Amino acid sequence: MIENVYNSPNVTSVINGIDTIFHKTPAENEEKSSNSSYELAFTEEGWNVLDEKSKKKEKEQAKGETQNDNNASGAKDLSEEEQRKVDELEKIDRKVRVHEQAHVSAAGGYARGGANYNFVTGPDGKRYASSGHVNLDTGPERTPEATIRKADAIRKAALAPADPSPADRQIAADAAKMAQNAQRELAAQRMEKTENSNASS
Repeated sequence: MIENVYNSPNVTSVINGIDTIFHKTPAENEEKSSNSSYELAFTEEGWNVLDEKSKKKEKEQAKGETQNDNNASGAKDLSEEEQRKVDELEKIDRKVRVHEQAHVSAAGGYARGGANYNFVTGPDGKRYASSGHVNLDTGPERTPEATIRKADAIRKAALAPADPSPADRQIAADAAKMAQNAQRELAAQRMEKTENSNASS
């Protein structure tokens, strides 16, 4: 790369190892002419050096782009043990997501938001779901009939995954109890209504 051009005739200089000669054109007799121009001539050796430097620069640029691509993708070589760990984390991640999605799908409108996950970082720098949970509205409804329907939906949502956890089974058991209480309340309401009807007749 030529950084400076000197406005002097027949000046020889060495820039980056290249011999350069600036020859003033016939316009040299015109002092301070605004149309003055120069020709730049390289020796054969100079052209060879320039060509080599150009090729070297292209290789360095290509190497830099490759390194940038690798850094951007976060790719790195893993040992066999690290790769086994990544494979295991991927398996757990898939299992956790399928499990929690089963809860969400079965819960319907009783799910409060989507699934929530806890993550761990693997040897490859990526994050993997290690556990999760789904928030459900488990409170009783205004009427026993509505509470019974809700309890049934909650029980099914808790047991929806192929491998319910102990916590899932406990929620299912609590939902069953809520349904039983609602059924007793409903039965009491019906009995009271029947007694009032008989009393009025």
